[in-house]
Amino acid sequence: MASKVVVALGALLLTAGCQLPGSSPICNAQIDWVNFIQVGTTQYVAGLTQAPTVLQESDLGPVYAHVKFKVSGSVCDPNYQLKDGDAAFLDAGTPIYQLSRQPPGEQLAARFSGQVVVYRATAPTS
Repeated sequence: MASKVVVALGALLLTAGCQLPGSSPICNAQIDWVNFIQVGTTQYVAGLTQAPTVLQESDLGPVYAHVKFKVSGSVCDPNYQLKDGDAAFLDAGTPIYQLSRQPPGEQLAARFSGQVVVYRATAPTS
């Protein structure tokens, strides 16, 4: 009898700790993300200057990468380690562009909130 109670209690605890697929994560921490994209080991951030640089479509070069995962609204762990393709606010699948006449290691661009925004490289992350 005692073993059945322990098994039932364990199953209840495991069920309570699980999240249904497709449901929103339950966050115990609030993370204020900066507008970034992670490409390889380099993090690119928008708005490193006073105001984010906004470009024209003609400033875009070829697609360099695509966003794989949007962390805002999905990640609750403040110790989350960023991965290649992560972005703060860009949806998965969003193209990330090289800039015309610019090496991709310094700046990239993406469409964000109806504008083409520049993301500048910061120091590579480990």
